[in-house]
Amino acid sequence: MNDKNILKNGSCENIGNFKINTYVPTYIIVFIFGFLENLFCLYVFLKLYKKKTVFSIVMVNLTISDLLFVCTLPWRVYYYYSKQVWILSNYWCVFLTYALYLNMYCSIYFLTLLSILRYFAIVHPVKGLKYKNVKNVQIICIAIWVSVGLTAIPFLGIGNKKKQCFELSDKIMDIKIVLTMNSVALVLGFIIPFFIFTVCYILVAKSLLTSKPNRHKWNNSKKKAIARIIVILVIFITGFPIYHIVRTIYLAEILPKKNVSNVSCTMQKAAVATLCRAVVNPCLDPLLYYFAAETFRDKVRSTFKGCPTLMQQT
Repeated sequence: MNDKNILKNGSCENIGNFKINTYVPTYIIVFIFGFLENLFCLYVFLKLYKKKTVFSIVMVNLTISDLLFVCTLPWRVYYYYSKQVWILSNYWCVFLTYALYLNMYCSIYFLTLLSILRYFAIVHPVKGLKYKNVKNVQIICIAIWVSVGLTAIPFLGIGNKKKQCFELSDKIMDIKIVLTMNSVALVLGFIIPFFIFTVCYILVAKSLLTSKPNRHKWNNSKKKAIARIIVILVIFITGFPIYHIVRTIYLAEILPKKNVSNVSCTMQKAAVATLCRAVVNPCLDPLLYYFAAETFRDKVRSTFKGCPTLMQQT
């Protein structure tokens, strides 16, 4: 049977076109803006920060993770623009899948680490000094890369349909591996980090609200801080949680039906849409730097203020 016909069978005949029309423009936009934004952020962190801080170290790692993440997207654009025909090596396809999930979960952990550091900086500033050690944070960042990289290795053993890529194989063994991987990712890569991230920022907001501020200062600094926390929580919560919930339900439907094409059309399209939302995060993370780090805001403002001067000098 022709591979293109496989896509037309089952309960969702137009899922192939839906993927093409959804993924291609999303991936192109995210690649362009995500690449430029994170490249600029990396320049700010590496060139304009005179002294390394625990926050800048984590944000550099998050930026690198996001850059690597968006660099996998052109290959996905190529695949879906070619009407889901993969003519390159299967090993390259498997590696791209591995790289996408590696960088996605590294990003989640770096965001979680930022929330922990923010918690200690605001709620326990004195006690947190012993945790705000540059060397220790560097070791933690390396540990995140290594642990997530090792945990994602099973993705390298998952096959694809003939002449296709980024499509789940119909082999029962591959489906079981993906279900197991999803269970691990759900707990270690989402539920635990999500819980820590949310609790840390809620406690930070509570600390700001219950502190005894000068009434005049409250209207400005405290309200801005609370607004920033709300923005950070909205960006994180609207991205990864919905994606993980839908993906879990989607994969749970596959095993008893023994074929991806037999999964309900609504669930297949929901899986596509929520993946697109999760993929948008590299474009939104620079907003977290801007809202969460005052030093970063100052560096960005000074950079743009200096642009007219540089233009005149040239």
